[in-house]
Amino acid sequence: MSDITSTSRAASLPVVDSVGLGAMIAAVLAIAWSPILARFSDVAPAATAFWRLMFSLPVLVLWARAEAGRAGGQPLASLLSRPGLIAAVLAGIAFSGDLAFYHAALPLTSVANASFISNLAPVASVVAGFVLLRDRIRPLVLLALGIALIGVVITSGAYHGGFSMGRGDLLATAAGFSYAFYLVALRVARSSRLAADVTLVSTSAAAIGLLAIALVEGGTFLPHTLQGWAVVVGLGLICQVLGQGLSAVGIGRLPAGIVAIILLSHPILSAIIAYFVFGEALSLDQLVGGLLILGAVMMTRINMK
Repeated sequence: MSDITSTSRAASLPVVDSVGLGAMIAAVLAIAWSPILARFSDVAPAATAFWRLMFSLPVLVLWARAEAGRAGGQPLASLLSRPGLIAAVLAGIAFSGDLAFYHAALPLTSVANASFISNLAPVASVVAGFVLLRDRIRPLVLLALGIALIGVVITSGAYHGGFSMGRGDLLATAAGFSYAFYLVALRVARSSRLAADVTLVSTSAAAIGLLAIALVEGGTFLPHTLQGWAVVVGLGLICQVLGQGLSAVGIGRLPAGIVAIILLSHPILSAIIAYFVFGEALSLDQLVGGLLILGAVMMTRINMK
């Protein structure tokens, strides 16, 4: 009798999409390499972001063509006439703004403040989804989101010296809101478009925006070493194709709250990678905060058991 009761209770719980969850976790692992690879770049920040997007486009075209073929053979030329075009383009513009604002903020504020503020974006996207898209947020997800947010505060170290808002912090806030808008627009586009389709359109729009920003910003535009070219190619294939491409898959299959919790884990993953690549020691704050974020991510798997 108890087995029957527990089975029916488990069946009544919402089940987390295993494909979406796996795609989202893989996406965050790929995105975590972004600050690591960018450190080796020999061009200006906006130019680095532009080349990252440009080198991802050929692969995204092949992915979009293959996915469209499986879905019924719509030609790529119809990308501009399908529903969801405006949302996908707006997602790309927001993504270019996120990259531009965040890189502009780093020289003007502490890494702790920039990290903390920009990582509020997934939380803001959950709020926006609740207000604009009428998303339902389960209590367990809210609890996990709160734990992850505490982990972000501890990891950033922003609580040590208090928190102030200067020009750099305002730019970091703009980056956070841009990324939150990107997440919401991506979800809207995914409601009527395939993941590869949305990623291709948003990346193309973001590349145009970043080209304009890079030209205004000035500085070195073309990589001048083999390592420099390898870095932007790596950013394009790993962080854009795998990172943003798989996140588009996950965003289309998972609730906004679970997406937000998983996205909050990428700074600690970057810190772990930096430990092995650069020998940068992990602080006690990063370890404690990282464990809290990891625990929050694991909470999202409860309904899959």
